[in-house]
Amino acid sequence: MKTKIIIFFLFLFLTSNSYSKTLLLNGEMISKIEISQNVSFKVTKPLQKLRYRFAIPTNYTTPLTTQEVEKLDIKFSVRPVKTEEEKDREGNVFKVAYFENVDKDIDIVLNFVVNKKNNLKELIFNDSFPVKDLSNVNSRYLSSSPLVQSDDERIKTVAIKLAEGTTNLYDVVNRVINYVSDNVKYTYNPQKYDAVFTLETKSGNCQNIAHLSIALLRALNIPARIVGGITLKEQWKIPLGKDGYLVQSMGQGGHAWIEVYFPSYGWLPFDPQQTKNFVSTRHIKQTHGVDSNEVNDSWSGGPTLPRYEEEITAKYLADNIDIKLSNSEETPKAYIASNSYKGLITKMPELPEKKPEEKKDRVYIVGNINFPNLVNLFLIKDDKGQRILDKETAEYVTSKDLYAQRFDLSERVILKEISLAMHKFGGDGAVYIDVLEDEEGRPSLKGFRSNLLFLKDIERKAGYYWVDFKFDENTLLEPKKYWIVIRRSGEAIMNWFYIPGNPFGDGDDTRSTKKGWDWNDILNYDFVFRVKVEKSDNLK
Repeated sequence: MKTKIIIFFLFLFLTSNSYSKTLLLNGEMISKIEISQNVSFKVTKPLQKLRYRFAIPTNYTTPLTTQEVEKLDIKFSVRPVKTEEEKDREGNVFKVAYFENVDKDIDIVLNFVVNKKNNLKELIFNDSFPVKDLSNVNSRYLSSSPLVQSDDERIKTVAIKLAEGTTNLYDVVNRVINYVSDNVKYTYNPQKYDAVFTLETKSGNCQNIAHLSIALLRALNIPARIVGGITLKEQWKIPLGKDGYLVQSMGQGGHAWIEVYFPSYGWLPFDPQQTKNFVSTRHIKQTHGVDSNEVNDSWSGGPTLPRYEEEITAKYLADNIDIKLSNSEETPKAYIASNSYKGLITKMPELPEKKPEEKKDRVYIVGNINFPNLVNLFLIKDDKGQRILDKETAEYVTSKDLYAQRFDLSERVILKEISLAMHKFGGDGAVYIDVLEDEEGRPSLKGFRSNLLFLKDIERKAGYYWVDFKFDENTLLEPKKYWIVIRRSGEAIMNWFYIPGNPFGDGDDTRSTKKGWDWNDILNYDFVFRVKVEKSDNLK
């Protein structure tokens, strides 16, 4: 049995430091971005009418973040019979276009330039909890709604427990964000989007995460609202000293986050998947409201509704990132960034957690195995459609850079097969996997190599699907940590699907070599993979 391979590249390992998970930053992010938001309605049957209501990106300012929109231009491939501009009760601006008797696809393109700046200065949080003066806040941001059931007893019970023992407003908000970050696994195409569903299933997409965060805050009489917008795929990095960088990446498309009201500062944005007190220059705000029913684009008409598609493209005209790590906190489990601040260091209260007993069959699966073949970008109910704030997330992994995902084995097993959720775009050659032992938190030089999988033998089809990699018979793995490294020969062009956040392991278990062959870049997501193993018994 073959037990080792020779890897034909060099790794330089640095001394590993351990970082806490909330990274406190100082510095600036300044970007100027040219954005094109392309929306298409695929008309397969003649339409008598279609009404499309869509958000216009907004200008806004917080103590840490400024967004200014310029050069907005809207183009229609089919001339609407009428257009209107609406301003809702929240101050959001929507364009409404009416179409009649259409028998071909409708394309709407929003072109605009965004100037976005983050000044990550230190803030002092002295607001008391419970909050005393909310006279300047719309009462709707304190009330229950169909998607934010802040009056539900299950929501209240968790919220009260999270707030236990503190009189500092920021401490309470921080606990809520940490709780949601730690306990909700990102899931595509959830059955529902409301807060109670999210709490009960511990799963959902960015809308679910936002709704649960808002419900917990409102249950404590803390004003909170949802933000609808888009994120851009351009990565940004947080320096971690000599250990390298944390790479922040969200994918490109619709996204939801939240804003929380502080009497001392007004509305501050939080994204439980990535940041506190600010959102990066990769977040473009369009709307805010009580819940996602108020902020999402929508359409209606008939006799049938056409299929909705959206594509975002972005060109960075300027992108200056000058940030430094000043300190850190121990929670949550996954990395999340914040500005530096003065206030309480958050200590999470002990919450009861039910862990199911693990029962393993002789042959079983280890991995991050749930992913959608296709990501739903809209929801149809009767004669109305609504945009869903979500997007496909995948990394182009057959480039000059390498990508690795870590997994842990608790017993000696025989490796049967490893499958990755991938999409083949084209090219030639082959792809294969190296399974490498962990060494101080990074892939080592010791491990196993799969058989070559030639691209001509991989079916090309829509969406993402399992691509299976085979190994020599009776490949034995000892109980330890291992890394899956995807490699190629020739000119293979393939994407590997990932789930935002770190739903499988901890914040350090996905890395790349973009910064160098010492695997210095820590990625803020987990790739989708499954490792099929068999209990080894007395096999030697």
